[in-house]
Amino acid sequence: MKPPFPFTSDSISVRGAGIVQVAQPVKGHRFTLDSILLADFCRVKPKERVLEPGAGTGIISLLLAKKNPRSLFYPVEIQESLHDLCNDNCSANNLENVITVHRDIRRLYQSILPGGFDVVVANPPYIRSGTGKASPDPVRRAARQDLLGRIEFWMELQKFLMQGGRYNVVFPASRLAEIFAVMKKLKLEPKRMRLVHPYADRQASLVLIEAVKGGGTGVEVLAPLVVHEPGGGYSKEMREIYGMA
Repeated sequence: MKPPFPFTSDSISVRGAGIVQVAQPVKGHRFTLDSILLADFCRVKPKERVLEPGAGTGIISLLLAKKNPRSLFYPVEIQESLHDLCNDNCSANNLENVITVHRDIRRLYQSILPGGFDVVVANPPYIRSGTGKASPDPVRRAARQDLLGRIEFWMELQKFLMQGGRYNVVFPASRLAEIFAVMKKLKLEPKRMRLVHPYADRQASLVLIEAVKGGGTGVEVLAPLVVHEPGGGYSKEMREIYGMA
């Protein structure tokens, strides 16, 4: 179904996934580097079930499903226009291992039983509502600001994980202590993390985290990911992530 607004059809790839075609609005919610890095960071095993709340047009699930054809992916999106695009994107890429869900994640328990997933992967809104410059576009505003639930709520989606399941998330590095505290409170143990720096000599802007439900203590801190070289071009690893190396 053609969406009732202007959209683009873009090609994107992540190492190991190949190329996917993604239709997304010209204005409003468009995927960012955060989602690409999270899709590259997230590990999925064959036959695992993966839940992606707040999926937007489905970029993370699309890339992971292409990389892991023997696993099942459930992208969940509340906004009808984005859900429809996500559904169209799955069809356009012939991804039969993706089942889109049009649902408010605050009421997800009404259609999905707790404890049924091996992996949750999320790029939650992380600009606190009422702070920063709000986007005039309501779809983009909901995607970037925590209008639909604070980070505590997003982490509480761990209830859909089975014991030992993994929660993968991207979040501002400046709020690392906050998200760690929330995870610990909910018995999510950070087990693997990676800081993302825009340049080698700049502070980290993002953190990628894999936490295990009911896991033991001890976290593997991976080498930092630097996005840009001094001249402004992508770093060697970023070119590898995009399949450009």
